[in-house]
Amino acid sequence: MKSIHKTISLVFQPLLMPTYAMCLLMNMDIFLMLPLRWRMIAIIGTFVFTGILPAVPIWLMMKRGEVHDLFISKREERTLPYLFSLMAYVFWALFLWRTLQFPLFIVAMGMGSAVSILIIVLINLRWKISAHGAGVGGLTGSVFGVCYRTGINPVWFLTLVLILSAVVAFSRLELKAHTPGQVLAGFTVGFISVFTPCFFF
Repeated sequence: MKSIHKTISLVFQPLLMPTYAMCLLMNMDIFLMLPLRWRMIAIIGTFVFTGILPAVPIWLMMKRGEVHDLFISKREERTLPYLFSLMAYVFWALFLWRTLQFPLFIVAMGMGSAVSILIIVLINLRWKISAHGAGVGGLTGSVFGVCYRTGINPVWFLTLVLILSAVVAFSRLELKAHTPGQVLAGFTVGFISVFTPCFFF
């Protein structure tokens, strides 16, 4: 059973959440009319900026012994990798805005993801907060945000995203990687940071 929870934590690790969100977004009706090439550039670009670029410094730090595992389980080791992630997410938001010319509210949600990382960095200086919780919270916030702005209400899909969030949270708890409070705090930060910009842009 522990291996299942580890697999869930690996598949739904924070660095992959924006890519999953972009895949979902590119398959919604509002974007399906656009050329396939453009949609693929959006997905691949998201993976490069929010998946590969933040992962490279983590891998290098693991090679040097500065980080002991992929999930950066020790709170004291998280600050520098998170700062690299913050910079990568800012460049991702600029990529969405200047290169792909996404609607401003989606760019703002991308910046919201960067803000959530900054908040996590600051909280992490004193208290370990769940990055997995923040990642899946951001994914949930993006889905709810796009549905809110486009006026659609796919109840089954929204329910599925919430169930996914619960599964990821349960896995982190079962692995004893976090307390319930740390997971809930992470989810709240991720959700609010990504969903809130939808009201202003």
